[in-house]
Amino acid sequence: MSKKIIIKVEENGIAYLKMNDVQRKNVFADDFLDELVQGIDELENKYQPKVCVLHGLEDVFCAGAEKKNLTDLCDGKIHVKDLVVSEKLVGTSFPVIAAMEGHAVGGGLVMAACCDIVIAARESRYGAVFMSLGFTPGMGCTQLLSGLMGPFIANEMMFTGRLFKGKELADKGTNINYILPKTEVMPKAKDIAGQISEKNIKSIYLLKYALSARKKKLLIDARVHEDFMHRMSFAFPETKRTIEEFYNR
Repeated sequence: MSKKIIIKVEENGIAYLKMNDVQRKNVFADDFLDELVQGIDELENKYQPKVCVLHGLEDVFCAGAEKKNLTDLCDGKIHVKDLVVSEKLVGTSFPVIAAMEGHAVGGGLVMAACCDIVIAARESRYGAVFMSLGFTPGMGCTQLLSGLMGPFIANEMMFTGRLFKGKELADKGTNINYILPKTEVMPKAKDIAGQISEKNIKSIYLLKYALSARKKKLLIDARVHEDFMHRMSFAFPETKRTIEEFYNR
């Protein structure tokens, strides 16, 4: 593994998967996605932890789509790696805690919605910005975001593309487990992971299997509807121009 993805597994069965592409702020470039999927597979097949804490940089959890991949989609080229990340996170044998110290945008926020427990920071910003770039949401966002944010806040996020500060989401009320000062996000994640690690691994895996069943079905539905919307919205002649303008701000 390169330094884009850093894995640490402790003796008590707690794993840490850090998204660490400092230069590009954890955007979904192909090499980053390849290493992220490889990291999840490595945890699954080699380490078999009791629980995993998924975290990113202090200022950015994950920044979502890369410009090149989006313009490629406008040109008719297919990229499906981002949906694979959603399926991998939902399908792990072990529970995953999303520790979002920094901002999570677009697919980065959907990653958190794929996890089992989510901790956000009051100072950071969160949003589903797909429509601001001219195309419809992907990665299972249309099916999974409402589980994290509640249906009406999720709808507002998707329709407007607006970014919400964590402290604003705390006031609105969501299904996020904890919205804390940034410095308290990782300690809380470690605390919850420690409580999980005390349990029998076989029972942990059984419970994860049962609790993930609904999200797996939702991702199947999302693949059908989101693929259809993407074929339409990425073909709009104005979409590529909107993407260019968004990334040139």
